Amino acid sequence: MQLPSSPAWSFCVKHYLFLKCPPGKTLRLFSDGNTGMVFVVSGQLKVKNIDGVSDLPNVFIYGQLTDYRDVFSAVDTQIVIVVFHPYGFFRLYGMPADEVKGQIVDASLIYGERINSLNDELRADVSYTASINLIEQYFKSMLKNPKLDTEQLGQVMGSVIQAKGQVTIKQLKDTTGITERKLERLFKTAIGIPPAKYLQIVKLHYFLSLIRSEGKTASLTMAGLESGYYDQAHLIHSFKQATGLTPTQYLSASNPLAVNLLSIE
Repeated sequence: MQLPSSPAWSFCVKHYLFLKCPPGKTLRLFSDGNTGMVFVVSGQLKVKNIDGVSDLPNVFIYGQLTDYRDVFSAVDTQIVIVVFHPYGFFRLYGMPADEVKGQIVDASLIYGERINSLNDELRADVSYTASINLIEQYFKSMLKNPKLDTEQLGQVMGSVIQAKGQVTIKQLKDTTGITERKLERLFKTAIGIPPAKYLQIVKLHYFLSLIRSEGKTASLTMAGLESGYYDQAHLIHSFKQATGLTPTQYLSASNPLAVNLLSIE
C-alpha cells in the first residue's frame, strides 16, 4: 500500500510503502531516481551480491542505486519503505547524497541506535497512520539545515520531469541559467548522481508508465520511440542495463510490489 506523507514532510518524503514480501520469492529492485529508508518490521530480508548472500539490517538506507539488486526472504516479511524525493535524504539529514550512492547502509551507523528503537515501535502492530506519525516524529530530531540551497535544483528537476527526461544538459543549462559545473555539483551533493544519469532514469520510468498503462507487448516499440529511444536495440540495451530484464520480461513479472520492485523467477 502506498500512502502520502503529511503535508509538513512532503518537502523531503515522496510517499510511504507498506509491503508484504512473500517467502521464497526473489524481488528485483532497481533505481527510480529516489533514495529511501527501509524498516523490516517482521521477518528478515537478505540480499544477493557477488560475495553470496547476506542479511540486511533491520533498518537500512539505500542510496541512489547504480545497478539492480535482488533481495529475498525465507519467511513472511513486512517492510515499511520511506521513499524520499531525489534530494530528500540530503534535505532531511544534510549528508551529501553521493556518500551513500550505490550502497545499502545500516541506518544505525548514520542515526545511532535510536533508529532501532523506532523500528521496535513499528513492530507493535500499529496502524498505517500511526506508523507514519511515529516515523515523522522521529524525523523531527534528525532534521538539518543543509547549506546547499535546493530551490534551484527543484526548478531543474521540474524541467527534467516536464521533458520526460528527453532534454540535454546544454538545454538545461540554457533554460535555467545554471552552469554545467554547478549542475554537476548540485546533483552530486543533493541527489548523489550526475544529471545525465538522472535524465536516463526519468526517461526509463516514463517508458515504464507507458507500457504499464497500455499493458500490451505490441506497444513496446511505439512506447520506446515516444520515450526517446531511437530504436528497439537501444531500448532493450538501456532497459536491461538498468533492470537486468527485457521490457517483455518486466511486463510478465508476477506481483509487482512497486514500479521498481517486482517478483522475478
